[in-house]
Amino acid sequence: MRLVGLTGGIASGKSSVGKVLQEEGVVVISCDAAAKQVVEQGCPGYRKVVSKFGKDILLPSGEIDRQKLGALVFGSRENREALNSCIHPEIAKIVRRRLILEFLKGTELVVLDIPLLFESCNIRPYMHSVILVYCTPEQQKKRLMDRNDFTEEAANARINSQWSIEEKKDLADHVIDNTGLFLETESQTKTLLAELRKGILPIRNILLLLFLFAVAVILYNF
Repeated sequence: MRLVGLTGGIASGKSSVGKVLQEEGVVVISCDAAAKQVVEQGCPGYRKVVSKFGKDILLPSGEIDRQKLGALVFGSRENREALNSCIHPEIAKIVRRRLILEFLKGTELVVLDIPLLFESCNIRPYMHSVILVYCTPEQQKKRLMDRNDFTEEAANARINSQWSIEEKKDLADHVIDNTGLFLETESQTKTLLAELRKGILPIRNILLLLFLFAVAVILYNF
C-alpha cells in the first residue's frame, strides 16, 4: 500500500484537492474529519477537552462551541498544546484503524490528509511522498476572512499557529498551485495522481507472485 501525505496551510485549498482525489477513486483519510469525530459528545476526546477547558466552552446543547474553543487555543500556544494533547492520541487511533482496514482490503493508494504533517515530524518517514497545496499567505488570510467571517487579527492568529506555507513548500515532494482558478488546480491534481499511480504493483499481482513462488518451492522440494 502506497501512503501519500496531503497537507497545506490553513485555507490553502487542501480539502478541495482531497475531494478531487476522492472523485478519482482514491481513498482519502482526513485528520480534520477525525478531529471532529473525537470531540463529539460521549467520546473520550470530548471528555478530555471539557475536563481541561471547563464547561464554559459548551453550547446549551452540550456540544463544544468551536468558535469559543478556537479563540482560546489560537490565542495561546499553551492552550493549543493542551488541546493537541487531548485530541491527537484519539485522532491517531482512528487513523491507525482505518489504515489497517485499507491494508487488509488491499487498497493500493491511500492519501492521508494531515494539516500539520510537517509539524508532526514523527509521521513523515512513513510517507511515500508528500503533496502540498499552495497559495500565497495573502490569499490564505483573505480566504479565511471571507469564509469564516474572521477579523484580520483572528485570521492572522490561525495562520501564525502553523509553519509558514513557504517553509512547507520547500519540504514537499509535490506542490499543487492553488493560486489561480480551481479548474487549473483540478487539472494539476489529476496529472499528479496519474504519476503517483505509476509503479504501484496491484495487491492481486503480489499475491499471485507469492503463490507462484510457493508452488515453485514445493515442486523444487518434491
